[in-house]
Amino acid sequence: MKDIMKILVIEDDRNISFVLERFFSGHGHEVVCCFTLDEAYQYNPNRQDFIILDLNLPDGDGFEYLNYIRSDGLKIPLLILTVRDQEGDIIRGLEMGADDYLTKPFSLQVLKARMDAILRRADFDRHENRLRCGKLELDKSAKTAYLENRVLELSAKEYELLELFMENQGLILPRNKILDQLWGWERGEVYDNTLTVTVKRLREKIAPYQNYIHTVRGIGYRLTGGEE
Repeated sequence: MKDIMKILVIEDDRNISFVLERFFSGHGHEVVCCFTLDEAYQYNPNRQDFIILDLNLPDGDGFEYLNYIRSDGLKIPLLILTVRDQEGDIIRGLEMGADDYLTKPFSLQVLKARMDAILRRADFDRHENRLRCGKLELDKSAKTAYLENRVLELSAKEYELLELFMENQGLILPRNKILDQLWGWERGEVYDNTLTVTVKRLREKIAPYQNYIHTVRGIGYRLTGGEE
């Protein structure tokens, strides 16, 4: 578990909320407790490191909040903590995007262990989805590229080209393979010059590191970290 986390607890049972707040605060974390859905909506989920969610709330069902989180594409780690132990509820919660489902009564140590496991998986996923090459970095999950920690404004095809380069850095990619990968079924309508123009625009946007993209005459391109 991270050294310091912001944990949002959405739980209407004040005794349980108090126990959770005291337990996690004792581990150095910042804990905010909400007792209704309306209160929970007042907090930006993107500013939380972890969410603990009850299903039985006085002004609605916790599934409503879970849908709000996941339908917006937010990946904040979330664990359902509830008295509802029906198989249908458990399956529904996990299928809707909850990272785990724990029923009451529960052990604080088991809760913490499950949260640790969720955070380890999330950390692994983040690293799996990050590609680096020299001063360039690409977040595949967010479809965003960075140059020296600055967001690059790329078109869809420029991003796809950079992702393809970064997934194959150091390797020579033939022009035909790039065209097939990026334009697929549109391939017959795309001129070879289209790739040349896209590479040119991408080079301009990663300046002054445009030399990362090497032209291999008569074959295609190769991305390196600028060591050549």
